Amino acid sequence: MKHILIGTAGHVDHGKTALIRALTGIETDRLKEEKKRGITIDLGFANIKLPSGITAGIVDVPGHEKFIKNMLAGAGGIDLVLLVIAADDGVMPQTREHLGILELLNAKNGIVVVTKSDLVDEEWLSLVTEDIKVFLLDSFLKDAPIVNVSSISGTGIDDLKNLIDVKIAETKSKDIKISFRIPVDRVFSSDGFGTVITGTLIEGKMEKGDLVEIYPLKISSKIRNLQVHGEYIDTAFAGQRVAVNLSGISREDISRGDVIAPPESMRQTQMIDVKVTLLKDSPREIKSGTKLHFYYGTANVLCKIILIGMEKLKPGASSYAQLRFTEKIAVKRGDSFVLRFYSPIETIGGGLVLSEMPKKYRQNKMTELIKSLESLEQGGIAGSIRQAVFSAQIANLSDIKKHLAIDDNVWTTELDTLVKNSEIILITNNVAMEENYFEKLGDKINLVLQKYHDENPLQPGIKKEELRSQVLQNQKPAMFDKILLLYKDLLKVNDGRVLLSSFKITYTKEQKQIRDNVLLCLIKSGFTPPPLVELLNPYQKNSKKLAAAVVDAMLTEGVIIQTEPGMVFATKTVTNAKELFSSLAAKNVEGVTLAEFRDATNASRKFSLSLLDYFDRILFTKKVGDSRLLI
Repeated sequence: MKHILIGTAGHVDHGKTALIRALTGIETDRLKEEKKRGITIDLGFANIKLPSGITAGIVDVPGHEKFIKNMLAGAGGIDLVLLVIAADDGVMPQTREHLGILELLNAKNGIVVVTKSDLVDEEWLSLVTEDIKVFLLDSFLKDAPIVNVSSISGTGIDDLKNLIDVKIAETKSKDIKISFRIPVDRVFSSDGFGTVITGTLIEGKMEKGDLVEIYPLKISSKIRNLQVHGEYIDTAFAGQRVAVNLSGISREDISRGDVIAPPESMRQTQMIDVKVTLLKDSPREIKSGTKLHFYYGTANVLCKIILIGMEKLKPGASSYAQLRFTEKIAVKRGDSFVLRFYSPIETIGGGLVLSEMPKKYRQNKMTELIKSLESLEQGGIAGSIRQAVFSAQIANLSDIKKHLAIDDNVWTTELDTLVKNSEIILITNNVAMEENYFEKLGDKINLVLQKYHDENPLQPGIKKEELRSQVLQNQKPAMFDKILLLYKDLLKVNDGRVLLSSFKITYTKEQKQIRDNVLLCLIKSGFTPPPLVELLNPYQKNSKKLAAAVVDAMLTEGVIIQTEPGMVFATKTVTNAKELFSSLAAKNVEGVTLAEFRDATNASRKFSLSLLDYFDRILFTKKVGDSRLLI
């Protein structure tokens, strides 16, 4: 069964509350002041049983300009709008403002209800109807049916009920497969039960016993009881007006504007990226840096707008922007919002949340930022995943999946596509980076390595830990190792050092002479090389330091091999030793002993064992008992 919320909109004293009373028999004005003054001040709620058998919730909003903030608190989550216009007044200022707000909140479906039709003659009613049609020409209600009613006599009320039924059949059901979310519009204490909140369940489904968090403060609680239309239930679905009895919290812990959702399903933020549009009839243009009121869900927060790519936004125009708040909020990508000027308070525009996890942007990266926001605006779920990964730089995919509340099958499909298109680069199965960040990090690593090679032309690369401290200090060494593997075309990792793949050692005349002397000595000594310290003895203080650097460079080059600290062989000698071992192994399938290898090399046990241990480390051989086998 569909779960639908109907909402009223329109100018003060145009008969919204009386219309609901005629439709449902319920009086939605509950405050003493409302009854005394005869106008709606805060939100009112009712439910209607329709001819089809569906029971829909109705929210009644204030029409007076002083209570627009309360109207905004009730306008979110509405599936079907009843735009109420009194026949004796016609289109009035709050009619226009409410319609603008509904469009900013992405309303799609509605009915125009002309109330007090019994107070005017047919000719006047016809003129008002034509005026309404002109007024709605550029709105989402341009093709909406117009129904004339009288809430006093009941004329047209049954026709309106039937029409509501038809419109509900056209309305798309809300998604109940994602995490539930309910913006709080009322909080009160109930004797014997404790704290109760009410609100519209805008997505997902919630069940009695569910653990919840109250955002943005992230207070933990549990659902003790649920009510819909005054009846206790076990499960509530998106589209329903719900009363939620929460355990473990006091009335003071929660207020209108907070959001109830599963633990860790939302994030606190004081900054969001948005697409903002000013109303065509906005009374003013907006400059970057302007202070504004931001309305989302049932909340109202002060913010500063930073326009992206422009300094000023004119009525009717759109722009990407970053909103920076005076306090923490909790929103999701795709949420609609309304903006009102700081002072005087008047509705000027609104828009769509593109990212709730951005960073402060830089002027020199404006083109890249706009391209990213365009992709995010058009990218749907894939765009959300990509932007979330980009914002986190090195992102935990499980956290993103939970935060975006994406169904398992949809997540797998979208993520696989992003990876296949190289828009997201997987570091592990659960950690990733976005392609632009991958390229930037590669550029940064390249610059650090190039600088190091220029300053240390004989060094066998920068120490891995030193590189990590310069480019990804916040990442743990194990994760950094995995990230380096992604840049195999750019760099090499050798014995704890990192160097560019293109790096080649170049020697000065003096360095080359040292190199040639060391290499010649090692080749002549064959399987019995002098200790490394003896190789360096012939050189004086400064030359000895230079000679040590040359030896390190030779190790990087691969012309000599260190089998253990202080012992090096010419690579040619190690190759000969491998061939000699292979020849011995071919004659003895049970393996080659240390003694047999020592006799073949005509070297001492010390040198032979060092070579064999090196063979084990490079997986050329493996030790089995007292013998070694070829791998």
